[in-house]
Amino acid sequence: MSGDGSSTRKVAVAHFMPWSEMGGVEIATLRLVEATQKQFRHIAFCLRDAVALRSAFEKLNIETAIYTPPEPSLRHIGNYYRESKIIQRQLRQVGADIVHFADEKAAYHNSLAAKLAHSRILCHIRSSNPHFSMRQKICLWPVHGFLFVSKESRRSFALALPASKTRVIYDAIEIPILGESESSAATRRDFFVPDDCALVGMVARVAPVKDYFTLADAAVDILARHPNTRFMVVGDNSLVDLNRSHYAEIANRLKELKIFDRFIFTGHRNDLPRLIAAMDLCVLSTHREGLPLSVLEAMAMGKPVVATAVGGIPEIIRPGVTGYLHEHANSKELAAAVLFLIENPEEARRIGSAAREHVRENHSRQKFVDEIAMAYSDVMRGRGARDGLS
Repeated sequence: MSGDGSSTRKVAVAHFMPWSEMGGVEIATLRLVEATQKQFRHIAFCLRDAVALRSAFEKLNIETAIYTPPEPSLRHIGNYYRESKIIQRQLRQVGADIVHFADEKAAYHNSLAAKLAHSRILCHIRSSNPHFSMRQKICLWPVHGFLFVSKESRRSFALALPASKTRVIYDAIEIPILGESESSAATRRDFFVPDDCALVGMVARVAPVKDYFTLADAAVDILARHPNTRFMVVGDNSLVDLNRSHYAEIANRLKELKIFDRFIFTGHRNDLPRLIAAMDLCVLSTHREGLPLSVLEAMAMGKPVVATAVGGIPEIIRPGVTGYLHEHANSKELAAAVLFLIENPEEARRIGSAAREHVRENHSRQKFVDEIAMAYSDVMRGRGARDGLS
């Protein structure tokens, strides 16, 4: 059935993935198509070298296509047009009713192709974008509706948009059944983490935007009072050139601080719930965010979280209630909050429980599915993202 129930044919949605690596944008899109594949036919357009991403879509029985992103250019407008025509033909071959750009970079490269294909166009905005070049603004002009992951990402968006073209849809997180303590103990043994020490986790690729230098400085203060603490970093540090080079910088910094042996870098993992279950608390030091899935995942598992007060993070963390916030790049505040949770385990458990309940009430899968279906239905009817509602 289609998204609006008016036809027996499923509405076909083409998702354009602009990156090769597996990060938050990719994971969020995978979850979106998995949650809504009963209602819609999804096709994932991936870059040629995005092998792991294509495999992840195919495991969900989602059709994939390889594309080469056109390069917008006024100087070489003929080449840009010809490259866009190739994408247009691909869209027509798969019968795309809607083109859903995974973020603004995907729209920047492919909006002309989607326009030429006469598809309806949505663009997900997953981080703060306060500045755009004139070329970026022109490339975003064909988009019919914008989906924001937080109120902050909408507020800070560089384009002035009518309310009819915008909608805030918070990502959904499944509430897992909490595992047994024996399983967590086994995970700790796998990584040689002593039973009697605190394990602080950070789930994020090792990239400059994630501000690992602030975490390193905070770790010095934490280890001064609790020298047996371990820090587990779960995220790619070797598959992508940028992450690999930044990991070398972070490793050198940790060695200079003489705390490298207190850090565990797991690389990209497919068993994230098992690792989070073994952590005592989670942190996210970061320069910018939309609404980080890693924070929601930790909260859903009842873990207290300390995160930077940027982007949409303050929309899900109430200080002292569902977690703690620290100012951007403020290692002292980050360390103080972590130390408080380590030294007050009952309070940590209370906050973790409140965080889990917040996710249960506000980030349910059914609510997310209903809102995505409504956004698709509205854009198919020519009503932007939310039919004129603010």
